[in-house]
Amino acid sequence: MFKQKVFLISIFSLFSLLNAETFRVSKMHTLRIEQDAASEASEKIGISEALAIYIPEEKEFLEGLEIKMEIPEIIAEWPDCIACSVYDKIKPLPSPTQIDYSANREYVSTLPGRLSWVIQIPLSKTNSLKANKFVTKMDALPDLSQNVIFIRLQPVMKGIPEEVSKAKIGISVKPILKNKGNLNLTLSSKGKLEPCSVFIDDNSVSFTKDSHKILLDTGIHNISIISEAYRNEVRTVRIEQAKTTALTVEMKSIEPTLIILAPESTKVFLDGEACSTIGKEFVISEGEHKITFSIGDYEIVRTINVIKGKSYTANFGFDLQILEE
Repeated sequence: MFKQKVFLISIFSLFSLLNAETFRVSKMHTLRIEQDAASEASEKIGISEALAIYIPEEKEFLEGLEIKMEIPEIIAEWPDCIACSVYDKIKPLPSPTQIDYSANREYVSTLPGRLSWVIQIPLSKTNSLKANKFVTKMDALPDLSQNVIFIRLQPVMKGIPEEVSKAKIGISVKPILKNKGNLNLTLSSKGKLEPCSVFIDDNSVSFTKDSHKILLDTGIHNISIISEAYRNEVRTVRIEQAKTTALTVEMKSIEPTLIILAPESTKVFLDGEACSTIGKEFVISEGEHKITFSIGDYEIVRTINVIKGKSYTANFGFDLQILEE
């Protein structure tokens, strides 16, 4: 059935002339959203009511907000009779006991004549939000200094039925997260940490201290750490969306090391000198070395050629073999 619609031209004239507005709402609702893919909150608000959406102070991964409105059939039958406005710079801060406000309007649109409507609000200059036939994208980037987005519903035409005025609109809000995460890379060493070159996926990364947070795309990344003072280290990490992955790498000296393993009663000689450091890694000089194992009348001698940046293990043990003919 065709319904005669008489729009309040003066309201839209005010919208077009001013961003800053002073207004009153009949009721104030509030929601809080976290920087988490699982964070979602919902509320039902009426015509002439408002919703304050609080976002977290830490919003490094927060790309935008997706607001889905479930529109009652009675309102859908009267398209363009209810306006939805988005504000920032609200004074005073929203409170359930406060109904008078002033704020900057960043967006306004009438509710479409359908049962649901999705609007996306960008919260970052660099975002991947795109409008389509199912989604409306707000072009303006709201001011986030207060960490709050303010949404207001209001009638914009005369003669709407009482059922429309009393209807409630369900609103669900969830964060839109960047497809990125952080790598918290920490380098450690037994002594003073010397300068290192860090490469991620073969790309050089600025790294000026022992711990550094690096923003990366989600997925698998290869980490290479190179230094003249340490052995080269290679790691593989998986970066998850909107999460921080910690990676600690102990930088090992390029001095060669040796660990000797032998039964308790074994006498061990290194280059002719008795060796008491059994089972523990120790630094050994470069070049050729002779290791002697002696247990009772049994003796075995081995020679190793030690190279810088390598670790060696000398393991002396007995093996029992049983043969059947």
